[in-house]
Amino acid sequence: MPLVKLCPNCEHRNLASQTACQVCGTLLEHANAFDAPDLVAPKIIVNQRTLNLPLQVELIIGRTDTHGDWKPDIDLTPFGGTAAAGVSRRHARLIWHGHWQIEDLGSANGTWLNRQRLQSGESLDLTAGSIIQIGKLYLIYHG
Repeated sequence: MPLVKLCPNCEHRNLASQTACQVCGTLLEHANAFDAPDLVAPKIIVNQRTLNLPLQVELIIGRTDTHGDWKPDIDLTPFGGTAAAGVSRRHARLIWHGHWQIEDLGSANGTWLNRQRLQSGESLDLTAGSIIQIGKLYLIYHG
C-alpha cells in the first residue's frame, strides 16, 4: 500500500513522497503519512471518449478558468463543460479510498450519481457503470 499525507490546509490527499500539497502548496513536513490501498486510475467515459487520467489519489472535476491559469485534473471544457452548461470550475472530486468515491465540492448546480443528488461534501462510492451528472454532462465510470 502506498503512503499518503493529508494536507492540513485543504485536506487534499497527497502521495507521502511529496513535500508540498499539489493543490495549495502547503508544506507537508508535519503531516503524518498513512497507508492507502494500491492506487488505480479511474476509467471515465465522456461523450463516448475514454479519458486518459493521471495516477493521483484525488482528481478535481470541473472546467478551465478562462481568466486565470487554473485547470482541473478532469477538464470538461472540451466536452461542452461551460458555466452555461452548469459546470463549475471546481465542481466535484474523485477520491481514492481503496476504491473510488465522488464528492460534490459545493457546485452551483450539484453533482448527481445514478440520478441521486449528492449533498455538498457528501462522498458516495462509485461502481462499474455508475452515471455521474455534472451540469448537463454525463460521465460513465467503468472502474
